[in-house]
Amino acid sequence: MAELSVERLFSDPPLFGALPQSPQLAPDGNHVAYLRQAPDDRERLDLWRLNLETARHEPWITGDAVLAALGEVAEATAEEKAERERRRQFAGGITRYLFSPDGSRLLLPVEGAAVLLTLETGELRRITPPGTRQTDMRFSPDGASVTYVRGGNLYRYDLTRDEELPLTSDGGGPVSNGSADFIAQEEMHRFEGYWWSPDGQWLAYTRVDESPVAESLRYEIQADAITVVPQRYPYAGAVNADVRLLVMRVASREVREIPYRVEQDDYLARVGWLGGRLAVQRQSRNQQVLDLFAFDPETGDGERLLTETSPTWINLHDNLRPLDASAGDGPPQFLWTSERTGCSHLYLYEEGEARALTAGEGRVNGVLWADGQRALVTGWFETPTEQHLYEVLLDGSAAPRRLTRDPGWHEPVVDRDGLRVLDRFGSLTVPARLDLLTLTPGATHTAEPHVLWEERLEPAHPYSPFVKAHVTPELGTLAAEDGQQLHYRLTRPAGTVPEGGFPVIVHVYGGPGVQRVRNEWAPLLLQLFCQHGYGVLELDNRGSGNRERRFEAPMHGCLGHAEVRDQVAGTRLLAGLSWVNPRRIGVFGHSYGGYMTLMCLMQAPEVFKAGVAVAPVSEWELYDTHYTERYLGMPQENPEGYRASSVLSHLDGLAGRLLIVHGMADDNVLFTHSTRLFRALQSRMLPFEMMTYPGAKHALQERDVSIHRFNLLLDFFGRHL
Repeated sequence: MAELSVERLFSDPPLFGALPQSPQLAPDGNHVAYLRQAPDDRERLDLWRLNLETARHEPWITGDAVLAALGEVAEATAEEKAERERRRQFAGGITRYLFSPDGSRLLLPVEGAAVLLTLETGELRRITPPGTRQTDMRFSPDGASVTYVRGGNLYRYDLTRDEELPLTSDGGGPVSNGSADFIAQEEMHRFEGYWWSPDGQWLAYTRVDESPVAESLRYEIQADAITVVPQRYPYAGAVNADVRLLVMRVASREVREIPYRVEQDDYLARVGWLGGRLAVQRQSRNQQVLDLFAFDPETGDGERLLTETSPTWINLHDNLRPLDASAGDGPPQFLWTSERTGCSHLYLYEEGEARALTAGEGRVNGVLWADGQRALVTGWFETPTEQHLYEVLLDGSAAPRRLTRDPGWHEPVVDRDGLRVLDRFGSLTVPARLDLLTLTPGATHTAEPHVLWEERLEPAHPYSPFVKAHVTPELGTLAAEDGQQLHYRLTRPAGTVPEGGFPVIVHVYGGPGVQRVRNEWAPLLLQLFCQHGYGVLELDNRGSGNRERRFEAPMHGCLGHAEVRDQVAGTRLLAGLSWVNPRRIGVFGHSYGGYMTLMCLMQAPEVFKAGVAVAPVSEWELYDTHYTERYLGMPQENPEGYRASSVLSHLDGLAGRLLIVHGMADDNVLFTHSTRLFRALQSRMLPFEMMTYPGAKHALQERDVSIHRFNLLLDFFGRHL
């Protein structure tokens, strides 16, 4: 029976590299396109296609073929590298693909260049200038143009005339047009900075001026050099970038500013179109108020369509869905999700009034498709550990109907007509599957899945040597101190229980907006720990994502306390299991999980014997405005909350063994978080271990860095657990 090693986990061929990523039904209706890891390079994606008539999978375009068509490519810009880090996009090759509206062409953004594939002839053609790098490449609504951003300016490439046309000219330095700012990308998960109107007559875009943000120096420490990076980082309580919203009449280049702000420091949360009007979501600086406006691009006049409020904070979403009636002259008709009742539910807005389409316990997470009669949404109404696809009738005549059958986690993609669905599915016992669902609107039965692809652990599968040692995790629940239900995932090592029981690693994230405990194929990192003799507990403490507002609320005003108490409650569960040694409990986490590791060690030293904190936050004044203030408010207004949330306020509680790991070029959780922590621990004569990685960013995703740090982690826990 083979043992899974760190080296094998991060080497080629990838253990689960055949999994289809970003699947789409091609416009011809006969093929499914998807991305897949190259068998010889886990860090390169190729484009594949499946013929639905023959059931044949085949490579369509490789990243190497596109690179050959490109010729010489320019080095990635700092802005492009930063955006990849914020998207957590670490693979190369073909990372995105876009069909033209008429389905005749495919746009492949590769290495900062826009490459067009003509489907009929198979011709690959680069349309952006050699030696340049572009971002956010997209077709116009009529498919006659491709728009993109370069050097802080917005460009349009006219495909009929083979001509590049600059749309803006004042970009450069602290000013950029058509790109999302740092806060929008990192914390709002808004990566778009321009938006075409459905008829193609108007182009809305942002003009971001970072000059109001004080410039600070960040030191990127490489192996043989130190790079001083001037960075306009918006620290909590400080000034943000100035984000203006402009709209251009494409034919005449006439530009008008859209006055979306109510207060000067408001956030531009989301932008889209409701028929011929520009839909703008404005969020207050304290994030407790969200307004949806509709603006006339001709005049700039706006109308407030709705307002959401919260005593804690508003969670942003992408679920504004215009309906056909919005194209007319009357009041806009649209779908929207709101947490106004404490749970995220679906609402229909018509004639200025809102009508709830879902209710009770559960969540609507995403609105994937809608027409005037029905909507297709994702979410849960039974358990938050599963996600399903539901049909919701807009007349409210029936309860939401679940369309996906198998228990587990479903990630569906709906075609333009709302009749066919590609469903990426997995569970604790099913590694991955891609199904095709053919829907019958209004039917009373769930859809019969047609399996297009399935990860079968056959002898030739890369993971087959490790199947016999594979342990299936179990899901369970326990109660928090306030009675709310906490979900956990527990993985027990195989084999005979040693004298005294197995040690257990609590693998924690614990931060808001993130959910770890799901009925899906668990990360292979759990198997690595188990095959080295450790049990693993993952618990979604209060504040974690995909739950109700009251589940998140305990962390409002103070971080790192309710979350720690919930993790301690999980260890009490462990203490009652016959196979666990309750005196050998460790904790490990990355980013907010690194912060939680530190807070667990310092607030519950009697529970946690050792911990590994990777890229941890130590002081929240060093983190950015939008994230930090969402939970703690302004430092000037909540100094006690910031003090209580700081790791440095709890150092005297540290008794267990500690390893701190950080990348020395981290531009998210700055390396300063750890250097301050190092000095504070040293000043108290508290022993600790540390490992720093020159040149590594926040994700620490490089293959050699990954192998080194996980071997280091196993060595550390081997010595101290």
